[in-house]
Amino acid sequence: MMKPVLSTLFAAFASLAIQAAPTQVIGVPAAPWSYPDNPAAGIVPEYFKFLFEKAGAEMTVRTMPYLRVIEGLKDGTAEATLLIPDAERDTFAFNLCSPTQIRSGLLYSKAKLPKVAKPEDLAGKRIGFLRGTKAIDKAKSIADIKPNDIENVGQGLQMLVADRLDATFISSPGIDTLLKEKNMNAADYGFVEVATAPVALYVSRKSELFKNEALKAKLKSECEGSAKGFMQTLMQKYH
Repeated sequence: MMKPVLSTLFAAFASLAIQAAPTQVIGVPAAPWSYPDNPAAGIVPEYFKFLFEKAGAEMTVRTMPYLRVIEGLKDGTAEATLLIPDAERDTFAFNLCSPTQIRSGLLYSKAKLPKVAKPEDLAGKRIGFLRGTKAIDKAKSIADIKPNDIENVGQGLQMLVADRLDATFISSPGIDTLLKEKNMNAADYGFVEVATAPVALYVSRKSELFKNEALKAKLKSECEGSAKGFMQTLMQKYH
């Protein structure tokens, strides 16, 4: 007669243990989203801290390279993050909400390319494309471009300064922050937009968070409610 009771109690305690474990939030190590040398700073840690406190839950945050974040969403080691949504990601991660949007495009030197008004004006140029993202894929249709894979935005900026690229992937918000970080004068560079897209709060379908329907509902409610204003503040802070 005691076994069913013990079994029920054990299941209840196990459930509480799962719910008590902090959610593993992962950020991509690119300003202004996350800073590896300052884990508390950036849009990802500050936004998720606010969001989880509002939902009455705990989280921890760390950074991983872009492609590792994608793999983490697939295997559940990255429980939640912010990314531009696409159909492929929807197969292994759940799009909980869209807290903001992002403008993706190409940064170029005004001195070298003074007449760029649209992406097509970069025809025949060497362009840096961030490996793993499809945010500016339509730029690959520009006539005679020479695409170059870059591992991160910082690498693309370094190659641009070294004249190994004519233009490179960058996104807004964050342009001014990144240029300042790299000691690049913002007035010397131009930005041509390629695409605007929502940013999704993705939850790994293999994570404990995905199984926690109550917490997901709270996070979604806050994301679509009080956290909207906070995200706007972050967009202005990290322009």
